[in-house]
Amino acid sequence: MSMPDITLEVIDPRTALASIVASIALQEAAVSHVLNAEGEKIQAVVGMTGATVADLQDINRSVGETVDNVALLEDDLQSKLRTALQGLYPTATLLIHFIDSLTYEPVNCQCLLCTLTDDATGDSATIYARRDILALPNLKPGSYTLHMIDACAGYAHNENVYDIYVDAKGDVMFNGAAVSDESPAVIEMDESASMAAAQAAVPAPVAAPAPVRKPCAQKPCAKLVPEPAPEPEAAPVTLPQPDTNSQYVVYTLTNDTTGGTSTFYAEDYSKFLANLKPGNYTLHMVDVFARKENVFGIDVDAGGRVMFRAPQL
Repeated sequence: MSMPDITLEVIDPRTALASIVASIALQEAAVSHVLNAEGEKIQAVVGMTGATVADLQDINRSVGETVDNVALLEDDLQSKLRTALQGLYPTATLLIHFIDSLTYEPVNCQCLLCTLTDDATGDSATIYARRDILALPNLKPGSYTLHMIDACAGYAHNENVYDIYVDAKGDVMFNGAAVSDESPAVIEMDESASMAAAQAAVPAPVAAPAPVRKPCAQKPCAKLVPEPAPEPEAAPVTLPQPDTNSQYVVYTLTNDTTGGTSTFYAEDYSKFLANLKPGNYTLHMVDVFARKENVFGIDVDAGGRVMFRAPQL
């Protein structure tokens, strides 16, 4: 017996994938009929007059084997359907990295809140960053708008709106530029104004004065007196490193009534709080090295008792 001669019609890939999806739907319809038949088999045995326990056990074993085989078939159909749909409607995953605009080091934007909006449907999703990466998974072909809601601690609020486009092949464009593993999407974060002011408040090293040449008392001046030994230059001011126990912290205290502001450092913290007059104040704390900042409310009553309000993160 000779082998059959099978002639295949040339079709485009999308039509082939659509045919696979249709075949999966037909198989699912067949499975539903099988399960329905198994259910009717159980009903028939239960309704039989004179059915024994052994009969019920046999029918239960038979139906159980059929259901197990159907479950295995369903796993195969699900895998086939997922592969076909991925070919018909490819999805993409976009990873956005946050870096410091000056140092280009990763910025920890843990729990940074963003919204991703589908430009076609208007549907929005809320997404949180994890450390220095914002992951946008399962992006279907189309255009999207990314809007940042919160800023990273110590960095200015980013009001920019970013455009994302996914083409039919699953390739991604971020703000008009193609992204890939070799060229990932990047958002640069700028330091906040308060952080920059705190760093600018660090005193600069004081240079030693230049030695002065003094004329002799005789006239005409025959020679100059020997120059005094130059004074040793003052050691430059160095700040504690991040791994020390006392990090460099700058405070700004504002009187809520008058608007008067005072800036002081950690070593003067107790002195400033001890001399507060009755009233309401706002204390802004900036940790220069750890890039952290908090805002506290302070209330001082007529008896001089100090009460802190919850920090505003």
